Amino acid sequence: MGAPAAAVRKTRPRGWFLAVLARIASWPFSLLLLLLGLVLRAIGSVRLLWTPEGDRPPEGRIRRYVVRSTRYLTGRSRLMPPLVGAVALDDDGKGQWSEMRRRLCRDRVAMACWIGIVLYLYVALLAAFGVIATDPDRGDPNADFRPPTISVVPLELGEHPLGTDFLGREVWKLTVHGAKNALWIGTFSALVACTIGLVLGAVAGYFGKWIDEIIVWLYATLESIPYLLLMLALSFVFQKNLSLRDGYEASFLKQDLHISLGLFTIILAVGLTFWVGVCRIVRAEFIRLRDRDFVLAARSLGIPTHRVIFRHIVPNVFHLVLVSFSLLFMGAIKFEVILSFLGVGMEEGEASWGQMINQAKVELMRADPVWWQIGAATAAMFGLLLCVNLFTDALRDALDPRLRN
Repeated sequence: MGAPAAAVRKTRPRGWFLAVLARIASWPFSLLLLLLGLVLRAIGSVRLLWTPEGDRPPEGRIRRYVVRSTRYLTGRSRLMPPLVGAVALDDDGKGQWSEMRRRLCRDRVAMACWIGIVLYLYVALLAAFGVIATDPDRGDPNADFRPPTISVVPLELGEHPLGTDFLGREVWKLTVHGAKNALWIGTFSALVACTIGLVLGAVAGYFGKWIDEIIVWLYATLESIPYLLLMLALSFVFQKNLSLRDGYEASFLKQDLHISLGLFTIILAVGLTFWVGVCRIVRAEFIRLRDRDFVLAARSLGIPTHRVIFRHIVPNVFHLVLVSFSLLFMGAIKFEVILSFLGVGMEEGEASWGQMINQAKVELMRADPVWWQIGAATAAMFGLLLCVNLFTDALRDALDPRLRN
């Protein structure tokens, strides 16, 4: 019995324990993605009713997807089934994404950072649904500037675990809701920027000629303006224009989704200015790939142009967009702090790390400096950005074909 166990231990990949923990931590998000894929499969199956019988793909698309999803969630399969496209029951084939996942799972630092990112997501979701850190704006004037307290009982928080600010608000609640807003800003700002950059870069690189010249002139002009000044101008226009403010207050985003004007302004300002780098990278890759054999073969078969671009070329450059998304995520969070510190970011009284640092500049000038608010905001931002930065480095190395082994 001892020999087989030793043989099993020798065949385990490096960092397998952290990879298992990362998979367990990601299980709820994987389940949501698999349910989304199931919905897309069901929609595709309904569309097959209007497809000629000779052009229909093999039956059992939903069954194969459910089988692969069950295998993945129970740990018997290494790869998540694709949201769209064909699904094979056997997933042992080697591909770009399979190799990327294998290399990431062997990187202990990447797995530890992914676990940290997922923990931030869980805390933000719990705060968004009112499970933890409820009423962050409620303060007690009699409890202003209380220092952090630690309970003598193990694993039990004191009355003010991270202290209070000048309004008597709990700093730990402000920090948690600041993490929620930071994830909102980082995710959707990077999503807007990557979408604009991917579409414009693909169109410019594929068609070339006068279309390419117009798009190059557009991002060259935008790049010549300092990013900080451009974002300050956009933020000031959206927040100080009374007609725009009144229109947003009556919009779906404010009434139903409860997204504040400051949060929406930062997402829009960062997203509309950060797409230039993604556009340049995608355009260069499209110029390199548009004359390859697989693109020429797709054209000769009469495949529509939009399918050639988004089904045949975009998957070959998507790994670069993925890395750019991670970098833009970090940049958006840092620029939120800058804009809030300058007074044109998050609205006054709204929980964010930038507002906490902005308030702390007055607290630090007191005769008895109050350090715990800026300390909590800085530590929380440092932890998130460090995890994202290290994971992005590992992701870039895992996607680089020159580093495969």
